[in-house]
Amino acid sequence: MASTTELLSRSVAGLNGLATVFLLMGYLRIKAGDKIGHGKAMGVAVLISALFLALYLASKVHLWVALGRTNILYRPEVGLTWDKLLYYVILFPHILLAIVVTPFIVRAVWLARQGRFEDHKRLTRWVFPVWVYVSVTGVLVWAFMEFSGSLAAVAATVK
Repeated sequence: MASTTELLSRSVAGLNGLATVFLLMGYLRIKAGDKIGHGKAMGVAVLISALFLALYLASKVHLWVALGRTNILYRPEVGLTWDKLLYYVILFPHILLAIVVTPFIVRAVWLARQGRFEDHKRLTRWVFPVWVYVSVTGVLVWAFMEFSGSLAAVAATVK
């Protein structure tokens, strides 16, 4: 059976993937001229992303309580390898962009709810691709940790 650490990590990745699906659905709906469908899909994407954030923070608390740290290192037993370099090349922009884009997502939702669609459209031209990038790379970061054995190695140390 999977540990709490693994379950939280997989759930966070799954929510990232699901958010991506709804983001793309929302994009396709607005391109088809379906404003109502777009609003519904994007609303679900926002809710899933909020749930993601709550679970992500819970996973950090879990790691702190279980191990006294909030991060899992990628393959700490080896030096710099091509996969480790690629992992960090994906991870660092993912973290930075996730922090930067979040208030702009809130702003985009607020603009849409206020009926300020031209302002919403202008903002989402760059917010949307960044949000998709963050969602997709979140799944990639998880995949690196899962399939390298880094996640399982830490999970085995958690009581």
